[in-house]
Amino acid sequence: MPYSGDRKTTDRAVVPAIWYLLNLLALPVLGFMVVLWLFLTGKDASELRRAHTRACLVMSVIGAVLIGSGVGLAWLALGNTGHFWTFALVWAIVLHTGFVLWGMIALAQAMSGRKPYFPARWL
Repeated sequence: MPYSGDRKTTDRAVVPAIWYLLNLLALPVLGFMVVLWLFLTGKDASELRRAHTRACLVMSVIGAVLIGSGVGLAWLALGNTGHFWTFALVWAIVLHTGFVLWGMIALAQAMSGRKPYFPARWL
């Protein structure tokens, strides 16, 4: 028996969130390029999809900047020592895990037809 309730068309809103997670978990550079392409070509997309695309792009850039700058500043402060490598590894793992969790929450919000909660300032 087919579903007869009000079904929102959110299947297109999950595409940026899926590519964001692919960027973090499986296809790092390709996933970011697809999210950027979705952002640049999504002028006629729904408001929900544009919001998720912008959020995924902003979070990808923030993640790259935070991980790269944290590791770079640690290298400047600690040099090429064991302390630096321990800090860099822990820093990257903790931040990466946080961004993956954000992506899972954003995917759940896209599947339910809601805008992402964060970063609301740039949506």
